[in-house]
Amino acid sequence: MKQRPFSFGVLFSQSGTMAVTETAHLQGILLACEEINNAGGINDRLLDPIILDPKSDASTYARMTTELLLRHNVNVIFGCCLSSSRKRVLPIVERFNGVLFYPSVYEGFEYSPNVIYGGATPNQMIIPLLEYLFSKGQKKAVLIGTDTLFAREINRIVAEFLTESGGSFVTKDYVPLGTPKEAFRNIALRSIESQPDIILSTFVGGEIQKFYECFSDLSDTHKLPQIASLTTTESELATLPENARAGHLTVSSYFGSEEDPDNKKFVELYKSKFGKSRQPSVYTQTTYNQIHMLSEALKWSASDSSEDILSSLSSVSLEVPGGRISLDSDTNHTILRRLIGESDKNGAFKIVWSSPDVVNPDPYLMSYDRLIVANRMT
Repeated sequence: MKQRPFSFGVLFSQSGTMAVTETAHLQGILLACEEINNAGGINDRLLDPIILDPKSDASTYARMTTELLLRHNVNVIFGCCLSSSRKRVLPIVERFNGVLFYPSVYEGFEYSPNVIYGGATPNQMIIPLLEYLFSKGQKKAVLIGTDTLFAREINRIVAEFLTESGGSFVTKDYVPLGTPKEAFRNIALRSIESQPDIILSTFVGGEIQKFYECFSDLSDTHKLPQIASLTTTESELATLPENARAGHLTVSSYFGSEEDPDNKKFVELYKSKFGKSRQPSVYTQTTYNQIHMLSEALKWSASDSSEDILSSLSSVSLEVPGGRISLDSDTNHTILRRLIGESDKNGAFKIVWSSPDVVNPDPYLMSYDRLIVANRMT
């Protein structure tokens, strides 16, 4: 007898400001579901994603979450990138005892028993990036980004570390989502004229393209500092002209250029589905990994209930593209590696530093003082 499929919700924007980044998240979902279903599914059950487009609007994420939980009767949702959308969705998921797989890097300082956090926390990204920059003598920063909770919280943490460690920030600049591209030239110019050692960017989505292009256009008249980012990946670089892509840093838990066999297979799978000129980013890899984590949990779960799925997830450990991942059961956050890459003109990253071991999440930065130790990078 044919088993009923396992249906779950997907809430990633395919239009609006966050379309570039969240389409990359959606690609990971589609890739993993196709792979699992082609292999026969999970205990002979196919995965059935119910995909909705919130159009980069926080209130629409909330409305569609209710729709998925109550009308479509799912209890698992993969979705959200910005913290503003996650914050709108979270109380609804908790109220109806659903499970939210949240795949994005974020600002930390949150825990919910109903959320599986797949992206990096501040200790898994900010600290290694600042230590790397300090090891290169880059201690004077411009802090710039989209006017979001993520950017403001990240820059608050960065400012604390810089101040306590002999570094400095010369300016902070925040730009509302949807700001016209022409306004970014003045922002880029102001950043360059502050003469920082480094520009720390927390722009997201389509704002990355606007800033990097305007920044690159000033190269004929100004000496440009390097940009270091927590959010610029292969997905965003692909939207840029070639002359705007190269020479910038990103801290991440994954780059498509990694050479391990599992990743090579993953990249080939990605290119066969989405185009040979494309490169997967951490946004795609994280949702791909999370679908496989759910798949593994469902194999051993006593039922499809949220309680049983969450219980099974706590013991899942998988080899995935880029290495092994597992959950920290105390925080529901993912144990990840730390990597720093430098972008090239093709929109890929050369890995310039990697952590020797995986790093446990510390979403509240409880285990860290605010001193940057540059010699840890050597």
